[in-house]
Amino acid sequence: MRIVRYALLGLGGVLLLLVAAALYLLLFFDPNAHKADLQRFVHEQTGRELELPGELTLKVFPWVAIETGRAALGNAAGFGTEPMVEIEHARLGLKFLPLLHGRVELAAISLDAPTIRLAVDATGRSNWQDLGGKSTTPEAQGNGGTLPAVSVAGVQITRGTLIYIDRSVGTEIGVHELNMTTGALAPGKPFDLQLSGTVQQGKGMSVALTLTGQGTVNSATSRYLLSSPVFHLQLKGAGLPAAGLPVELRFERIDADLAAQTLALPGMDMQVAGARLTGALSGTRIVDAPQIGGALRLADVSLRELLKNLDVTLPVTRDAAAFGRIGFEGQLAASSHSILLNELKMRFDDTTATGHGGIADLDRMALAFDLDVDRINADRYLAPVAPALAPPTAGGAAAAKGSTPLPIPVALLRSLDVHGTLAVRDAVFAGIQYSHLRVGISAVGGRLRIYPSEAQMYGGQYQGDVTVDASARVPRVSFDEHVTGVDFAPLFSDMLQTKRISGRGNAAIKAVGTGADSAALLRTLTGTLEFHLDNGALEGADLWYEIRRARALLRQQPIPARSGPERTPFTAFSATGRITNGVVSNEDLIAALQYLQVKGRGSADLAAGTLGYDLDVLVLNIPAEGGEGADAQDLVGLKLPVVISGTFAAPMVRPDAGGLVKARVQQELDKRKGELEKKLKEQLQDKLKGLLGN
Repeated sequence: MRIVRYALLGLGGVLLLLVAAALYLLLFFDPNAHKADLQRFVHEQTGRELELPGELTLKVFPWVAIETGRAALGNAAGFGTEPMVEIEHARLGLKFLPLLHGRVELAAISLDAPTIRLAVDATGRSNWQDLGGKSTTPEAQGNGGTLPAVSVAGVQITRGTLIYIDRSVGTEIGVHELNMTTGALAPGKPFDLQLSGTVQQGKGMSVALTLTGQGTVNSATSRYLLSSPVFHLQLKGAGLPAAGLPVELRFERIDADLAAQTLALPGMDMQVAGARLTGALSGTRIVDAPQIGGALRLADVSLRELLKNLDVTLPVTRDAAAFGRIGFEGQLAASSHSILLNELKMRFDDTTATGHGGIADLDRMALAFDLDVDRINADRYLAPVAPALAPPTAGGAAAAKGSTPLPIPVALLRSLDVHGTLAVRDAVFAGIQYSHLRVGISAVGGRLRIYPSEAQMYGGQYQGDVTVDASARVPRVSFDEHVTGVDFAPLFSDMLQTKRISGRGNAAIKAVGTGADSAALLRTLTGTLEFHLDNGALEGADLWYEIRRARALLRQQPIPARSGPERTPFTAFSATGRITNGVVSNEDLIAALQYLQVKGRGSADLAAGTLGYDLDVLVLNIPAEGGEGADAQDLVGLKLPVVISGTFAAPMVRPDAGGLVKARVQQELDKRKGELEKKLKEQLQDKLKGLLGN
């Protein structure tokens, strides 16, 4: 409203100038002979210099009509040499006979190419604040009482220019090619209004504007009303379609009371790019510290079509139906410092969010929010998964190469200033399913932290602290995440697309990686990892069968038939390890089976998806379901070397044949050694008996 008020002040100054000139010239028949007197009169009233290089013409009856050529009103000291007000041509008529009855009736006022320059310097001083003129007392005004009411048959402005520069805040706004036509103007009486022009803000954004409506002005009460206004806008600038973006905006009325500093904007209806925004707004303190509030509603619209109309190209997503819907309702709370939506209910595809959010600080463009979300599947908005270069059974490295690394959005992170909380009833991120997820999000200076983060998942609990630091040249990501009581079979199925391992237990990772995308992070990941599983199984590998198979080969016996599924059940499985450049190294891998005890060491390459482990397997007893019975009793007590190799998706578990032979030989040596020791002991006892005479 400030720019409107200043424009009205400038226009009022022009009209005051013309009215004063008409009343003054009413006393003279040759206006050009009295330019000096007119300039002195204006200087006395405004404190400014008036330039009248053009000819003045005057008619007396039935209208006192004055026409000017170029005229200019000087600027305030310290605001440059350009005039504050300029006019190429103007015409003002004053009806003579109504003056005899104490009425001032003006003919249509015509202004051609007026230019008004409003400015505020760095200290906050304006170039219009001294235009009040000299103060007058009631005695100086005489005993005539109040001034007579003034009516105007209409105002016509062509090719006008309004420039507003506020150097205290760095604002520059220009209105060019301003054209305005009004009906008859009288205090408190409605008049038709048509207006057009182009608003330019700096060198970036421009808005071509047309306005129609019916206005009412009551300057005595500072009340300004515009009924049934219709705005047609054509926006042009960076990020908008080259041809411009058309906008239609309607209100039931725009009612501004400057004395009470209130604004009413009921019946708002805006249509842009196929979207429709409606509402009923009101304002307070609109002069000193504007506050605008009220209900807003965006009717559900196809986000894809909306962005297409805005000339925005969406990325290809895994789900072709993504970005299919957006809409919201909420209560707007806007000021010169912030724009917030409270009591928000937003719909985005099949997600509904409630809460509040918006721009908490317009100077920093800082976002703030607190949202409750029913469900969201973030993976549907990711890029499609590239075809694997090998069949899934080849696993590991080939599959990893076939997937598309996720880039870290460095530019976006560096521009963010965000603080908020997000609660989601059901969520999917990176293939992992969460329920009752709640996270805190903080981003400033290129550093994003997601903490605290907690959720229920796969029958257990998750807690995490993740930081993405994009402030340096190379992004850095740190993880500190824990899961407890989780069912790992569905977790690994969703996260790694593997069903190779099952069991319920705990896991923790604390690590740091650097790089521009997810692949680089894996290659540089460094930290610690630990896990413990109970009552699970390694699927796709039957360790006991492989032992039986190796034994049969060594004895040159037929390969035994598999008696059950290809799996190795365990009662407990745990390990701790260090991660160095994406490779996990374990020295304390332990697995307890009903009939085997396993200890091992080795490594897993997270980036390549490959395994390399050496296990020591101690046979405790022979499983009843194996069918070997007494024939396999020779295995009891053997410590067998087993090698795990291959990929995460297709691990290979094989006993070390050479090691198995050595273990068998050692078992025989140990057995022979025991027999020899027994025989020697018996012989020694016999000799002792002989020596003792027994």
